[in-house]
Amino acid sequence: MANPDIMIIDDDPMVGELSRDLLTDAGWQVDLVQDSMAAIPAIKERRPRLIVTDIMMPGITGMDICKAVKSDPALKHIKIIVVSGKSYEVERQRALQFGADFFIQKPYDVATFSRTVKDILESAGGAPAVQARPETPELEIVQESDSFEQTSDLDPGQVRVTVWGARGLPATVPNSVSKYGRQTSCVSVETKEELFVFDAGTGIIPLGREIMEKKKYYKRIWLFLTHFHLDHILGLGNFAPMHDPKFTVHIVGANDPERSLKEMAQSSLYSSFAFTRRPPAAKVDLYEVLEDNYELLPGVKMSTMYANHPTSTLIYSLQLHGSKIVYAPDSEVWGDATAFQDYDEKFGIFAKGADLLIHDANYNDKDYETAMKEGHSSLSVTVDFALSKAEAKQLLLFHLNADYSDEQLDRMLADANAAIAARGAQMACHLPLEGQQFLLKGQ
Repeated sequence: MANPDIMIIDDDPMVGELSRDLLTDAGWQVDLVQDSMAAIPAIKERRPRLIVTDIMMPGITGMDICKAVKSDPALKHIKIIVVSGKSYEVERQRALQFGADFFIQKPYDVATFSRTVKDILESAGGAPAVQARPETPELEIVQESDSFEQTSDLDPGQVRVTVWGARGLPATVPNSVSKYGRQTSCVSVETKEELFVFDAGTGIIPLGREIMEKKKYYKRIWLFLTHFHLDHILGLGNFAPMHDPKFTVHIVGANDPERSLKEMAQSSLYSSFAFTRRPPAAKVDLYEVLEDNYELLPGVKMSTMYANHPTSTLIYSLQLHGSKIVYAPDSEVWGDATAFQDYDEKFGIFAKGADLLIHDANYNDKDYETAMKEGHSSLSVTVDFALSKAEAKQLLLFHLNADYSDEQLDRMLADANAAIAARGAQMACHLPLEGQQFLLKGQ
């Protein structure tokens, strides 16, 4: 049969023939393929308008068929319905991830099957059961209702910065307890009305837990991702507000040539390999940004620049209520005696006058001698940069080496404060504990 309306791919003769008979009786030309290995050649030869495929088949699976069809420019217009006894939500999400237009669970309702197929076949864009790919609108001021119920203990103009995780990701899970904690990158910036979050490492999980337990219902949550290394996105799928429809979460980040922001969100929130068992219930928006300046909300400005770190990594500057917070958890500053001084100069201008500079200090000076040019900074160069170029009021040492003991970290903080005192400077330097807060009064 050439050019059928519908091609059914199912190795179960009973189900395949029933589906064929139902759709034939409804007036369509239908072809049945029972050998999944013959499916792709048959699709290329006969070019159906719609494919109805099972998932679990010997040879290649229905997921493989979806991916093959939707990745072929000559075939990707063909609509696909996946029919399967695998009713797990993760399988539904996987089907949509690989391009299916709809998912039907077996055993399906014989009385409505033809109507469902008709709706998909005749619709312009199908009707996916669950949205699998968040949209990526342009970054712009978001206007939302002021009737949203929200509680905060902050006064107008106050800004509270909380460190939820400041460690790098270790090669093995540590057995020792640390007073500095073990969670990976996450910092929240809270005002009376808004919540801004830097990175979604494992520290974002206790942040989400506190939001839900204390009923801190913000109109929206802004989540700024620096890059897609695992220690910065590991907690994303288990951020509790993601699973509450009252919330809107705006995820901001830069595309990387190896992985786009969409692909990162897809794998972290919807993939069967995600560290979550269910897709988001919150409204999730993605904003792809470049190195630029943005006004998120009236009086809230965000600037970005690319960091000296492997992959497309951003540094953020957030200005609100008269306070400037610069977040650079993965950034290698070089010092004056290098050929890469342009980065230090550019970054110094970007960060100048920061009320709080949160910066990479992954290595003590001795270890940095053998770890130079790997994308992380040494303690002394970071302190010098904060003093001489950024002229920061406070420095928060970040991306703490996962292998360092509390004694080593204590020594780093003591060395940093000694260097600041030797310069006669007034900059406060912190090596944060998990849950430590900094209150910026602003204007």
